[in-house]
This record gives sequence, C-alpha cells and structure tokens, in this order.
Amino acid sequence: MAGRRVGAAAAWCDGLLDAVVVLLATWTVVYHLCLVSRLGTTWALLLEVVALAATVVVLRRTCRRPAGWADLAHRQPRAGRTRARSLAAVAVGAAVVAAVSTAADAPFVLVWGPWLVSALSGTAWAARHLRTAPAPPRLEPVGPLEAGIAVGWALGLAVFSWWVLNPNADDLFYLNVSQEVADQGRFPLRDSLYSHLTLPMANWPPVASYDGLVGVVARLLGVRAGDVAYLAVLPIATALSVLALWRLLRAWRVPGVAWALSAALVFLLLDGGGSYATPGNLFVTRLWQGKIILLCVLVPMLLVYALRYVESPTRDRLVRLGLGSAAAVGLSTTAIFLVPVLALGGTAPLWRRAPRRALAGLAALAAYPLGAGLVTLLMGGRSADDFGERLLYRFDAAWIGHQIFLDGGMALLGVLAVLVGLLLVPHPAARVTTGVLVVTAGFVLVPGATRLSYDLTGLGPTLWRLSWVATVAALLGVGVAGGARWLQGRVPRPAGPLAGPATVAVTLGVVAALGTPVWTVASSGASIRAPFHWQRPPSSLTAADQVLRLAPPGSRVLAPDSLSIALAVSTTEVTTVAPREYYLQYLEHDPAFHYPERLALWHFVNDLEVDPPDRFPPLSPAALSEDLRRVGVDVVCTSAADTARYDELRALGLRPLVANPDYRCLRRT
Repeated sequence: MAGRRVGAAAAWCDGLLDAVVVLLATWTVVYHLCLVSRLGTTWALLLEVVALAATVVVLRRTCRRPAGWADLAHRQPRAGRTRARSLAAVAVGAAVVAAVSTAADAPFVLVWGPWLVSALSGTAWAARHLRTAPAPPRLEPVGPLEAGIAVGWALGLAVFSWWVLNPNADDLFYLNVSQEVADQGRFPLRDSLYSHLTLPMANWPPVASYDGLVGVVARLLGVRAGDVAYLAVLPIATALSVLALWRLLRAWRVPGVAWALSAALVFLLLDGGGSYATPGNLFVTRLWQGKIILLCVLVPMLLVYALRYVESPTRDRLVRLGLGSAAAVGLSTTAIFLVPVLALGGTAPLWRRAPRRALAGLAALAAYPLGAGLVTLLMGGRSADDFGERLLYRFDAAWIGHQIFLDGGMALLGVLAVLVGLLLVPHPAARVTTGVLVVTAGFVLVPGATRLSYDLTGLGPTLWRLSWVATVAALLGVGVAGGARWLQGRVPRPAGPLAGPATVAVTLGVVAALGTPVWTVASSGASIRAPFHWQRPPSSLTAADQVLRLAPPGSRVLAPDSLSIALAVSTTEVTTVAPREYYLQYLEHDPAFHYPERLALWHFVNDLEVDPPDRFPPLSPAALSEDLRRVGVDVVCTSAADTARYDELRALGLRPLVANPDYRCLRRT
C-alpha cells in the first residue's frame, strides 16, 4: 500500500506538470486568436474552456500503448571500443582545460575552443553508444524517501520564495501590460507605459501570452497584477520548477535521483555572485517572470517530452510536443529561437533509426515558435533593448561566458558539470540530446558569433540564453549521482546506503565554500524580507501609493527610475515620463514623443554623471520649465536627498504633493 501511495504521489506531480503545460498551451492559442480578432478577456475565458476540453479529448483519443525502445531500435554489433574510449578521453581532457581556463580568466580562446572540442567529442562518443541500441537503464521505483525529499524541496522553496526580495527592472513593461489587461479587460496592441494606447508598443508584437494571463487572473480576482505575479505565481512556479527538475532526472534514469536533485538545488541556491545570468540567479529569485518560468519549468518538460517521444514515437507524445511548444512561446519570445534548438537536440537520437518520425517530432516541437518568429518578422518586430554603441560589451563572448559561469571555483564546477556531465547521463538517447545541446550552447562562446547573428537577423546579445539548453544544475546532479554510485561500490556494504547523503554533503560543503547565496545583495541585489511583499523596493512602493492617492487620474509623472517602475507596475491610470533610459529609444524619431526633452528630464531626476559630460549640460530654469511643458508633466518627484533639484522645482512654482524619507514630489499648477 505504501508503495502505491508513493507511486501515486510521483504520478500526481507529473500529472500536475502536464496539466500546467496544457493550460499554458491552450491559453497561448486562445490569446493569439483574441489578439487577431480583437476579443476581450470575457471571450478569452470562454474560448479557453472550450480549448481545454477539446485538448483533453484529443489526448485521450490519441493515447495508446507505446512501443518499447528495443522494438524501434536497429541493433548493431559493438565495435570500435578503443576509438570510443579515445573520444571520451578527449572530451574529459578538453573539459578540464575549458573549466580551468574559465576559472582562471585565461584568454578566452582557451575556453571556447576546448569547450567545442569536448562537446563534439562527447556527442560523438554518445552517438557511437547509441548505434549499438542498448536498452536504457531500468526505471527505478519511486521510494518514500525520494518522494518525500522531492516534495519537501518543492514546498520548502515555494515558501522560501515569499521571503526573497529581488527588484528587477524587467517587470517595467510586462507587468504594466498585465495591469492594463486587469484594468480594461482587453489585450493591448498599443503602449500603456507612456500613453493611453496612443503610442506604439515597446516590445512588438506582443507574442507572449503569459502577461495577458496574469492580467486576466487579476481581473477575475479583483486584485492588481502585481499581487498575482509576486504573491501567487512566484511560489507556484518555484514548486513546479523543482518537480520539473525531478522529472527530468527520473527520465534520464539517474540512480539515486533524490540525491542528484538535492545537489542540483543546492548548487542553484549558492550560484550567486554579482551576475544576472548564472543559473542560480535565474531561479527562485526571479520565478515570477515568464522567461524564467520558461527556463526552469518548460525547458526540463520539453526535454522530458522529447525523450519520451524518442523512446516511443506515438501520436499522443507528438501532441505533447506541440503543446509544450505552444506553452513555451506563450511564456517568452525567447522560445522563438530556444525551442527549435531543443527540437533539434531532442529528436537527434531518432534521425538514424526513424528519420520520418524524427522529422515529425521536429516539426511538432519547432513549428509554433518558428511561426511566431515569422509573424514577428513580417510585422516589423522590435524590442526596447538597446544594442548600440553603449552596450557593445554585450557582444563580447568572454563577458557573456563569465556572466554565465563566473570565474574561480564556481566556474570550474559549472563548466565541468556541463562537459563531463553529458558523458554520465545514464539514458543513451538523452546523452545524445544533451551532447547536441551542449555543442549549441558553445556557439555563444565563440567570439563574433552573437555580433554576426545580430547583423544578419537582429538576434544578438539575447542569444546568450541558448546556454539555457545546457541544463547546468541537472548535469551537476548527474555527476553527483555518478559519484555516489561509484562510492557505494567501494565502501563496505553496511555503509552503502550512506553514499548518497555523503556525496551530497560533500557537494554542499564544496559549493558553500566556493559559492555565494543567491539571496544576498552581493549576488544580484536580492535580500531577505518578511513574506507577502511585492518585488519592488519598499520605499518606492510607499511613495507610489502616496502619488496615486493624491495625483489626479491621467497624470504624467517624472520620477527617478525606482519610483517610476513602481508606478508602472502598479497602475495604468497614470503614465511615466522615462522609467528607464533605454526604454525611450524606440520612439526616438517620433516627434509627438519629445524624445530629447524626456531624456534630459530623465537625467535631471536621476542625478547621474553623463558621458560625455557636455551632452546634457545642466538645465537652465527656462529650459527645465519648457521641457516639463512640452512633455506634459503633472507631477515631479526627486530623491529626498536631492535638495538642489527640489529647490529648482519649487522656484518654478511647483507645489509640494508628497514628502517622505525617501522621495519628495511636487505638482505643477
């Protein structure tokens, strides 16, 4: 009975993940239909019910007993053992060179060169083993301890996520769109950040459906979009990310999967260190954002779906691939280039023995994102991101590599986890998939690759997200599991069961000595705060609430970045002048936007050093007054410590509106 209950618990967790994928996929299709038809949220909810019901019917009708791995395989005699061992030796040796070079911040050719050599050699080794078509290791039953550890991690980190405060400026646009949906009951196709749907939208077209879903839920519950994203989505997505990682490790047939999961999560929690791009800083401290949910939940799920399809290419598993593809696109436009890569790697083990089925799987997984990319291209897609002269460093492969893997001990551990871990994945098909994806991830480390891509397609610095397909934490868990199994075979039998916990304890000690907790300010600006808070600085939220209570609806507010972003994610009743400098540039040539005046005013309230110094000289009282008039500013806020600018505004006749220890705001008459 206990075994049945535990098995049911694992099946329930897997079913929950499948249900979330179905919900996100059907919502994405409904959302896109509503955008084209200009239908509001009420129609969207009705269509979502119909789409869910239809999808359940399709899944039930297509479900049939799959064939086994051996039934679809074409066995060949084992040959070339010496060559295979040589490939593995080259892969390990090059991996060590790449890891040491990354850790020591050596010339970057010693990183990307050995990386590609190691990944290509490891992939070739995995492919040779696949051609002999060995049966995958037996799927181990889910025991009480394993299920308890996995569910405990999921619930524990979900609760912990409420305590983390990590303000992120990317919320500026996306939550503003969600709030517009919550306020108006429609999906905007025009800007709600600077205007009331009169200016073009910053990120166009609005392909991601996740922001609309957050807004619809907020409207249904009668709360603000920030309440849904920060208080509900964050813990739910955190728990789902743990369950998705657990499911991926089980699909890979990793022995001692509970210990592998624990090691992977410990690594993520201590993989901070002053970078926004490390796997750890893209985990629990940002899991309310669609692109991070894509990374932590959908990428593992798509790998699981692809592996299940490779094992048994049935119709229901083909449908699952299509659903996962649509769900990924709904979470983030990053899926447009990320999911086709996953499709290529995920179906790679099938191309030799079943090319037609491989092509069908590739099409099912890649069609929706490629279609979304084509529509984006035809509609003149754009992003607010500025990749001009000011951000040329983001094309630097060495800068990108160290943002992902840092340097020192954590870089050594991370690079070794990826390049050696792909050799240790127990499932032969998963090894090939992992190898192909690790080779692809190495593309962003080649100098000039992102710049060339940007010049040809407009995709450049954001291609660093191709590293997400490398599943660093999962592969580190694979390595720990392999170490535990090796240790278990070399210790006396009574101590064998302790090999897993001992290996995890050693991993914890190593990572704790080398890493930085992701919830520390030194890592990514995160900190610990009492639960049930928004992911914005408390001082900015307090000032935003005061402004919203006192300023007339429809006001335009000029304020420092932090306060402007707090206003943008809180409401669409007021608009902001310049919540973030580079978010202005896509409207630079629109005369009605008054870009030069907005930029000068942004510099005025943010009190920043300008480079070059003579580009924005101090505004004279007459110029300041004229810029405020041209832009139509109603309320101006400054830092409470910025007495000089506050006095300048008072001299222009502005009257005090809000005063607190952090900000002071004035109203134009």
